[in-house]
Amino acid sequence: MKVSDFMSSPVIAVRPAEPVAHAKRLMLRHGIKRLVVLERGRPVGIVSMQDLARRLGGGTAGWRRRPIDSIPIANVMNKNLLSAPPRAELSSAAKMILRRGVGSLIVTEGGQLVGILTKTDLTRYFAEHLVGRIKVGELMTKRVITAERLHSIMRVVDLMRENNVGRVVIVDGKKPVGIVTESDIAFARLEEPAQGLAERRLRFVRKPATAERAKYRYVKYIALLTAEDVMTSELVVVEPGADASKAAGLMVEHKISGLPVVDGEELKGIITKTDLVRGIANLSD
Repeated sequence: MKVSDFMSSPVIAVRPAEPVAHAKRLMLRHGIKRLVVLERGRPVGIVSMQDLARRLGGGTAGWRRRPIDSIPIANVMNKNLLSAPPRAELSSAAKMILRRGVGSLIVTEGGQLVGILTKTDLTRYFAEHLVGRIKVGELMTKRVITAERLHSIMRVVDLMRENNVGRVVIVDGKKPVGIVTESDIAFARLEEPAQGLAERRLRFVRKPATAERAKYRYVKYIALLTAEDVMTSELVVVEPGADASKAAGLMVEHKISGLPVVDGEELKGIITKTDLVRGIANLSD
């Protein structure tokens, strides 16, 4: 199979000077997770939900309080572009994506942008053409990054960044009860439109030394969301013995990038689009 057989075309693109809010609207409208950034018709970067989610967790406290929607796309885009021609083998493209640790590559011909190949496109290939080849348990990642319901969103973002993952499974003991993804973070209502992260005021009573009237002091704090506030609780799961093509099909059907792997109610691992891309690369050897 060639890259041209499964690439997405035409490409949805944005300009570097446009605000992040515009990129988010396009992602929602078209049901996609990344956009090519064009300047004078030439690709200069890619902006993804991953970039938006991780940017919320990075930098100083001052950065975290700045409304991300108003930031120019140029400030959050990834300039690490990977490209391939339409005639390249799909398995070779999968290896390139894994080697560079990116989520997609742009497809160019004669210096012109003609498409984009993403992990979603490769997952669709897996679901359609690798039926019966390998089990979920052979591809899944056994070390699952987890958090609890009441962990803050910033804690979840930090876990994603520290472990280079796109999702965190929310657990109650050993039972998965939800999942938080980069998409959930990128589109969570973390900010007030003008002021940045929402502020609240707490009133504390100062105990009077005498019988005089009680005095109060006010302390501002940042009202952060928790994992439970944004997690998806209706989990799509799969068992270790299931065909990996079934997992791929579920990801395509539900427009998700990873499935918790369970034995009964116990979390055993996670299978992601990256695992499937690795399977494509290995099965072609």
